[in-house]
Amino acid sequence: MKSDNKYCDLSKLITMLDGDMDSVKEMVYEYLESIPGYFEDALDAYEKNDLVKLKGILHKLKGNISMIANDQITADIVSLHASAGTDQQKLTEGMEGLKNWFPVLCEELKAESGNI
Repeated sequence: MKSDNKYCDLSKLITMLDGDMDSVKEMVYEYLESIPGYFEDALDAYEKNDLVKLKGILHKLKGNISMIANDQITADIVSLHASAGTDQQKLTEGMEGLKNWFPVLCEELKAESGNI
């Protein structure tokens, strides 16, 4: 699942912000403040089988993660979002994957923020 042994990939964010590394660093901090809450909310909605809420939260995560993660993680969250309410097996597998890669992504993001 990992590309180049990292889940985090800031190249899209850097491109979007025209290489303004101060803005990149600010955005990384904003992501670190917001996405863990979305993760916890997604887990809670999944455990409660609230698929409407889960789909909404995954939509938010999908948009955020696409700017800070490698292509495989981006594809995984897109697939997870699509499976909510349509394919229980894919949803279950996707949520298990999310539980595994999301904390690693956040740790990598924290490390990258120190290198900007």
